[in-house]
Amino acid sequence: MEGNCTQWRGSGFTLVELMIVLAVVSLLLGLGVPAFQRLQESTRIQSQVRQLMSDIILTRSEAIQRNVQVVMCPSPSYLSAIPECSGVYAEGWLIFEDRDRDRRLDAAEEVIRTANRLPEGLTLTNRAATRDASELIVFRPDGTSGRNRTLMICSRARPDIPSWSVVLNIIGRPRMARGWGDCPV
Repeated sequence: MEGNCTQWRGSGFTLVELMIVLAVVSLLLGLGVPAFQRLQESTRIQSQVRQLMSDIILTRSEAIQRNVQVVMCPSPSYLSAIPECSGVYAEGWLIFEDRDRDRRLDAAEEVIRTANRLPEGLTLTNRAATRDASELIVFRPDGTSGRNRTLMICSRARPDIPSWSVVLNIIGRPRMARGWGDCPV
């Protein structure tokens, strides 16, 4: 029975190999997690600016389709059951048909859409980031808005991430722009 002696050789990692693998994994996580968080916050900003852009396009198209003035105004609709124009766009907004052209929502006028507030940690300001966006956006029946304006969304926690904006020209055409203004620090 001398020749039946088999030697057992385990297959696995040595302590040195395991330490090298852990060092590489921790290095990759250290580099990857912040980049992923930055991408996630940038995507969150872009998603909100797309919603804002969509609602501005809806406001303009409803003015043209209905052949009346249509207004988009800030409205903290989550605070009350009766919608009204007040506050800033970051708290939410509403779109209404303004038949009497007084730029106020009256009982006889139809609310076309309401939008909820921005997610926590995002700001909605003018391009210079000197004040919160709160001015009415008014579209005439021909689709013009009568003035230029920029609504910029930034991350309060990560001002180093480029802003996303909706830029509205005097003709009433909105477009999205990345890095169009500097986020407040």
